[in-house]
Amino acid sequence: MAYVEFNALVKKVNLKPKGVKEIVLEINGTALDGKLDQLSEMIDQKVEVNLDSLVVNYNVTINAKTNKPVTEYKVDDKGVVSEVQPTHEQLEADLELPQEKVKTRVEEEQLDREIVDNFILSGLSPNYTDLPYDFANIVKRKIEGESYYKLANELGISSGKIVEFVDEYRKRVAGSAVAWHEWKENQETVSTNEEEQTSDEEVVPQEKGTETVEETEVESSDQEDAEIDFGSFDNEEF
Repeated sequence: MAYVEFNALVKKVNLKPKGVKEIVLEINGTALDGKLDQLSEMIDQKVEVNLDSLVVNYNVTINAKTNKPVTEYKVDDKGVVSEVQPTHEQLEADLELPQEKVKTRVEEEQLDREIVDNFILSGLSPNYTDLPYDFANIVKRKIEGESYYKLANELGISSGKIVEFVDEYRKRVAGSAVAWHEWKENQETVSTNEEEQTSDEEVVPQEKGTETVEETEVESSDQEDAEIDFGSFDNEEF
């Protein structure tokens, strides 16, 4: 049985006569290297196709006055992400004043699914009462090759529903995933700089050791000169 797995870009969906739909995929780079023979065997044969987007599309609400996201995030030293309440809203809450109505607009953003999935797998992504599933386990098993059909059967829901729930969860945590990803990259940069600094410090004793060897050689040379002088003196005395 021929089997081919690869990543592609969906370019077109063409509607043809008699209800036929034609899907055009674009494959770049080396995605099909060594797989063309298997793919050619499938021409004019029925195949099972599962398309799973590698991009998470999510909405961000923007403050029309400041052009900044209404919801911002902060990450503590353990990688826990929390929402930051805007300063003016916090002040209004402290003074028990009515909140000012702010004009907003919604913009669609895109994020690599890998970033979102890494955040989910970290165990630090938030929980939602209306999505009561272990998404870290679902994402992990899906990456390892489990089918949505098998996962759905275990949860007692349809495969279509589990795809819908996973997609919705990814969208909800995408904003937090961006903040967590930036924090993680910063932590890795700091760690690398510390390792380089430690490596540089370890070189210093070696330089001092070289100087000590040179000094020893000089002392040895002086001692040889002294022995020669004593030898000359003994000869003259003899």
